[in-house]
Amino acid sequence: MKRQDVQPIYKRARNRGLFFGWGLVFFIALILIGGGYGIYRYHRNQILKEYPIKGVSISQANGYIDFEQLKTDGYKFVYIRASQGSVYTDDSFDNNFQRSQGSQLPIGVYHVFSFSSSPNSQFTNFTRQVGYDTGSLPIAISVQPYSKYNEDTLDYPRVSKELKLLISKLKNYYKRPVIIWTKRSMVSQLKLRINSRQQSWLSDGRLGHPNSDATFISADQNAAVETDNQTVFLNESVFNGTVQEWHNYLNKNLSQ
Repeated sequence: MKRQDVQPIYKRARNRGLFFGWGLVFFIALILIGGGYGIYRYHRNQILKEYPIKGVSISQANGYIDFEQLKTDGYKFVYIRASQGSVYTDDSFDNNFQRSQGSQLPIGVYHVFSFSSSPNSQFTNFTRQVGYDTGSLPIAISVQPYSKYNEDTLDYPRVSKELKLLISKLKNYYKRPVIIWTKRSMVSQLKLRINSRQQSWLSDGRLGHPNSDATFISADQNAAVETDNQTVFLNESVFNGTVQEWHNYLNKNLSQ
């Protein structure tokens, strides 16, 4: 009887010890993960200090955006999605664009390129949606692989020809520069020439590393922004230059 009485006590003590042991391991793991994330954020924030001009891109998926709050939070420019492919338009474009004008922030608009639609139909869709509400920044074309149109399956010669035709039509129609928002590898594969009239916005540029040919660099796809008493997650990018270079850039684009 004495042995039977002792065994349950021993088992309970052992189980209790295992519970506290695993709890301690879990607690230490949380500290290490939290510490690692804290170090990462600190390092990232230090790198971001090299890029004093930051902005965001928005679409209907982000809901209501308070542009005055964005300005208060230190953002210096905003890109607004207008259209995608040959038929899709952003439901919030008109509202976002009109409200953005009161903020005095430099505004740009962007079109999401479709690999399955003709450049003529995409041009028509974009111009019909925005009219001349294109803001003051270069018109952006987002060229990102998706679904079955990935980097391994794209017909690059065909896509390059169609994209260049769309770029040409937009530049001629609006008499202003165009900026291509894509991966560095896509710039190379599509044989895109980068210059003042045809700029690049790298979606995979590495902050803190040389990106001499990039005008903008994507920094954080889910940057937490406090606006209208709630947190929204926006696609954050930075201008690849100093404050003075940003002012020169704006003056050059506004004069075109």
